[in-house]
Amino acid sequence: MDLRRLISVLLAMHTVASTLAAERPNVLFLFADDQRPDTVRALGNEIIRTPHLDRLVSEGTAFTRAITAIPICVASRAELLTGRDGLNNGKPDFGFSPAEGVTFWGEAMRDAGYETCYVGKWHTTGRPSERGYVRSEGLYSGGGGKFAMTFPRDFKGMEVTGYRGWVFQTDDRQLFPERGIGLTPDISEQFADAAISFLQESREQPFFLHVNFTAPHDPLFLPPRFRGAYDAASMPLPQNFLPRHPFDHGNFDGRDELLFHWPRMPDETRRALAAYYAVIEHLDEQV
Repeated sequence: MDLRRLISVLLAMHTVASTLAAERPNVLFLFADDQRPDTVRALGNEIIRTPHLDRLVSEGTAFTRAITAIPICVASRAELLTGRDGLNNGKPDFGFSPAEGVTFWGEAMRDAGYETCYVGKWHTTGRPSERGYVRSEGLYSGGGGKFAMTFPRDFKGMEVTGYRGWVFQTDDRQLFPERGIGLTPDISEQFADAAISFLQESREQPFFLHVNFTAPHDPLFLPPRFRGAYDAASMPLPQNFLPRHPFDHGNFDGRDELLFHWPRMPDETRRALAAYYAVIEHLDEQV
């Protein structure tokens, strides 16, 4: 997961002055997962509809040269949590056990006097409360392996290869399987609702709210009203599209390589892109 792919999220990192300019600002950080930088209309994409992210671009700063040293989902997430690259924060690949002495962003903000709250996907060892987050709302992590997947097949009918056993839960591991096991079409709304609930509380202490969406990470699930939002036949193929990899990268059996069939077919790829855009538009709606 490349930070260049997460540029729309970095756009959403902004501060909101509380009452006086001299006071510490509140901080709201919104994080999307596996979103490419070319999926924001204001950054040049004329097909996708992202009005809320576009507003952040026009009224804020777009960090179009921000990158991660290790473009893997959890590794790049760990870089943002710690401010260190994967070779220095303890874990450069899947799974994240921080190195001794590594300070998390939440710890730094807590120690600076902020009320810290974590919302959404948690993909590291420990719990948010052990990493500086005094509160967590809408926490989403593993631990529900005994439950059946709510949606065992993705939008195109293929068996889901990720997020098995992921479930909403509290920091002390009380599970809420009724809210869905694995990814669901409404999961972005659930994260947004949890964040809004926190924001609506009155408080005197400045806050740091860290919101981690799962969208548009695969597998893709579309809310009913977003099905058909984009015409698959008109979706442009990537410039580097090939039916097969031109070389053996050593991971042909990896989960990401099994999202749809080999050889890659143009029509199937276009359908996947149309669904990807729809999931991003649904995410944008939550912003």
